[in-house]
Amino acid sequence: MWIGLLAALLIGTTPVPAKEESFPPAIAAAQIPRDDGAGALPPSVTAERARQGGWMVTLRFRPDRPAQSIVVAGDFNNWSRAAGPTSMARQSDGSWQATVRMDEGMRLYKFVVDGDQWLSDPRNPAKAPDGQGGFNSVLRLGAEHGLDASACREGDGRIDARGLRHDPARLSFLERGPTTWTVRYRTLAGDVQQVAFVARDGRQLRMERVGRLGPFDFWQVSLPVGGSATDYTFVIQDGTMSKRDPQTYSLDTNRVPGFHTPEWAKNAIWYQIMVDRFRNGAATNDGLNTRDWKQEWYEPSAWEGQDGQTFYNHFVFKRQCGGDLQGLRQQLPYLKSLGVNALYLLPVFQAESNHKYNATNYLHIDERIGAGGDYRAAESKEDLLDPKTWTFNASDREFLVFLKEAKKMGFRVIIDGVWNHVGTAHPAFRDVREKGRASRFADWFSVKSWEPFDYEGWFGFGELPTFRKSDEHGLASESVRKHIYEVTRRWMDPDGDGDPSDGIDGWRLDVANEIPMPFWHDWCTFVRSINPDAFITGEIWHRADPWLDGKSFDAVMNYEFAKPSIRWALNRKNKLSVSELDAKLAELRRAYPTEITYVMQNLLDSHDTDRVVSMALNPDREYNNLNREQEVQTYDASKPGEEHYRRVRLLALLQMTYVGAPMIWYGTEVGMWGSGDPNNRKPMLWKDLEPYGVPGENTVMADQLDFYRRVIALRNAHPALRTGSFRTILTDDTQDTWVFLRELDDEQVLVALNAGDKTATVELPASLGSGWKQVFGEPAKPGADSFPKVEVPMQAGRVWVRTSK
Repeated sequence: MWIGLLAALLIGTTPVPAKEESFPPAIAAAQIPRDDGAGALPPSVTAERARQGGWMVTLRFRPDRPAQSIVVAGDFNNWSRAAGPTSMARQSDGSWQATVRMDEGMRLYKFVVDGDQWLSDPRNPAKAPDGQGGFNSVLRLGAEHGLDASACREGDGRIDARGLRHDPARLSFLERGPTTWTVRYRTLAGDVQQVAFVARDGRQLRMERVGRLGPFDFWQVSLPVGGSATDYTFVIQDGTMSKRDPQTYSLDTNRVPGFHTPEWAKNAIWYQIMVDRFRNGAATNDGLNTRDWKQEWYEPSAWEGQDGQTFYNHFVFKRQCGGDLQGLRQQLPYLKSLGVNALYLLPVFQAESNHKYNATNYLHIDERIGAGGDYRAAESKEDLLDPKTWTFNASDREFLVFLKEAKKMGFRVIIDGVWNHVGTAHPAFRDVREKGRASRFADWFSVKSWEPFDYEGWFGFGELPTFRKSDEHGLASESVRKHIYEVTRRWMDPDGDGDPSDGIDGWRLDVANEIPMPFWHDWCTFVRSINPDAFITGEIWHRADPWLDGKSFDAVMNYEFAKPSIRWALNRKNKLSVSELDAKLAELRRAYPTEITYVMQNLLDSHDTDRVVSMALNPDREYNNLNREQEVQTYDASKPGEEHYRRVRLLALLQMTYVGAPMIWYGTEVGMWGSGDPNNRKPMLWKDLEPYGVPGENTVMADQLDFYRRVIALRNAHPALRTGSFRTILTDDTQDTWVFLRELDDEQVLVALNAGDKTATVELPASLGSGWKQVFGEPAKPGADSFPKVEVPMQAGRVWVRTSK
């Protein structure tokens, strides 16, 4: 019988099993090696597995000239060259060394010498283009990630067992949808001809190869929900060689999956807001030296520079512009008219800075965006370790009023949770600094020395003292963990009645990779115990598999969507072809479970990058690199031109039609531009406040705003664009044009995008049939369209819809 199965695999049929057939199949089991080593590493690198996942990687480097400082920068720290955890220490032999925690998988890095010279590792032959004409050094951590599929050949009768894997505990291998289970199996890329799913109940199903992820091919089969539980395994075939997976797995097809993402997040269109820069709605909370909203950005206010400071050293970073919750509440109707339905607010807790990532206190909303002048009185009455003493002051109540009104208008609201560090004005840190070891909070912080007092600051910034970490708990101090849990409960269920409807709808987690996973596992469980419908997203700048495992976050800020999309639509020399873009995004979809893919925050820019239209004006730079005009003299910070805005509109259309939840950084929709921090955080442009400091430049771009309203309305009008399946129809590298199909129930949406410099004429497959109605984009010229042949304007797109009703 099993000979019949193998023959069927070769000719593509599925035999009916004999009743007496034994299980598992009488085929030799593959001998799958289990190697927990780090894989092949260059001589400059050693690695040990960390207790709670990931690797502790020690890198060594010997510069060819004397150096004052060397930092390891890479995708594991957002390519930061700032002094901090990745700083290298000079050794007695003249070399430099650092030990850095990295996640498993492929990691990219460089050495930054004296802050400005970026060098690849001369002792590491593994390299990848850096987008600037040079190369990043590559590490592959974990034995599996070091596998090389280049020697694999289909049909040669060989099966490399090192690539075989099925892990039903991971959503990427076994996932339940509304009506079907998806079962996946992995082999080395190009190594085998076929894989079959074989069950004890007699089913023998030929699996489909659905794509490639790194050095691996993934195979997939769908099973209906319902029926009896069954055991299953896999048979792998190549040429005359056949092997079965050595393990037997079990599946109850009626089982309800333990992980799902919030339904509302699948339908979200996010709008990211820095409250201080959005709208000043009340002068009563403006502190001393609040800047005129309309003043030209690069022009100093009367008090700026009087102490000898210059624009970048450092008065621009201290500006308070007066944006507040009252202004945000006043402009909820604007956001409603824009069409967004989910708001992500940068930190709102009491802090000394405009960005508020240096929290003074998690218990209270910052008085400068709230009621003004009410923080000190609240702090004086409260004990951080006793929630019974905590109060809600006027600023806190202002936030709750905003929440109530926003929710009444249909908005979901999440806020930034910065659990890695606080500011030096935080009462716990002040107490430690004053009392030393005798402080009740002595175990909260990463203290390096008590006498003299010295501590770890995030990325070397002394104003950001970090909490102490441990592999066992993530955050080492039980006291600080309890405090953060109570803070979490306070803002998710403010009145404490067990009904979270009066609280925030979730959290965005700052520098999530800085805190070991055990904390996130426990904290995320706690969040969902308060509100099972809460949304949890993290700041992760690279592939985020460890955080998207069904036990931690629902999503991350999807910079891995932004990077290839921008290389395709905006770059000139360092450009991706449309087929390369399609492949990279397909790889990303395969990397995560479907439940997660639908809620990923698909952004183009953020508070940490230059604005997307300025990226268009400054193409061919690595994403979020060489984009701060105070550091890079060649960065063009002038107002972009029409072509640049047109390319951004193309990207917005991609955001609104692709899989995942689009996210807009405030002001993109009205044409705001700027280099990296601080010039990406200018005050929001408002039509009723015009004219601004530079009439004709700082004005709301009506055509841009109109486009964003229309393209957001497109997504809101078509469920298939939000939760439908995705299928590539056509990639035309010659014309730089991409066509894909989104489908849900009886609705099909066909999307064509053209990043080229001239109109594209594409021949769509005849199998698409007829009955398509255009719903978005410039209408074709009379006679130009003869479906399935269609025209797509340059740097633009068209969208058609067909329903079976």
